[in-house]
Amino acid sequence: MITRRKFVKNVGALAGGVVAANLSGGIGILSAASRKKSDIRIDHISFGYDEYIFRAPVGFAGALADRASIVTVRCSVRTAGGKVASGFGTIPFNHIFSFPSKKMTNETKNDAMKALATEIAKVTGSYREFAHPIEINWDLAPLYLKAAAEVSERSHLADPIPKLCALVTAAAFDAAIHDAFGKANQINCFDTYGPDFMNHDLSRYLGVEYKGKYPSNYLLRQHKPRMTLCHLVSAVDPI
Repeated sequence: MITRRKFVKNVGALAGGVVAANLSGGIGILSAASRKKSDIRIDHISFGYDEYIFRAPVGFAGALADRASIVTVRCSVRTAGGKVASGFGTIPFNHIFSFPSKKMTNETKNDAMKALATEIAKVTGSYREFAHPIEINWDLAPLYLKAAAEVSERSHLADPIPKLCALVTAAAFDAAIHDAFGKANQINCFDTYGPDFMNHDLSRYLGVEYKGKYPSNYLLRQHKPRMTLCHLVSAVDPI
């Protein structure tokens, strides 16, 4: 019996881009016979930034931040069945917790994430197979980590870009692909995590104990009408 708690613990690897994916196996390609009409191929990727300066510095994870870069990714896709759609994903470059190096300034870390985003866009845009978004991310995650290592070396960073930072940088790209996938198939992408849309069950990603299981087995079927809101009160806020 697989508990919800155990699933959430193990699925961190999958949600985090499956950082242990085997590079030697290369990118897995589905045959045309096994391909679903809902599978998508990436046609185009683009991204841009919005820069925000805070009205007052905020203390977070033992550091101070006074500005933020928000990256927005736009993705155009085509399904194996011939439908087309565009989606987007956006996320702040939170280097405070994802890149906690004390050897570099916030500006240096933020610039490193921007340089990595440029490389991730190239890697993602070069993927030309039809697949489900989770399968696309499974194939691309090792290449994202490789790109992070190359950016770290090329930029002569005092500390290399951590895996968490690489995955945060890639998150908006993954979100854009999922958004485009849902729109192309005219369904909420959270309703596509079952056998009707996925080509593989969770055993491919999390081990044999998840044979026959899909993310849909662990997600709520209906959204909650109310959610708890967490408000950050900074240690440097005036009293």
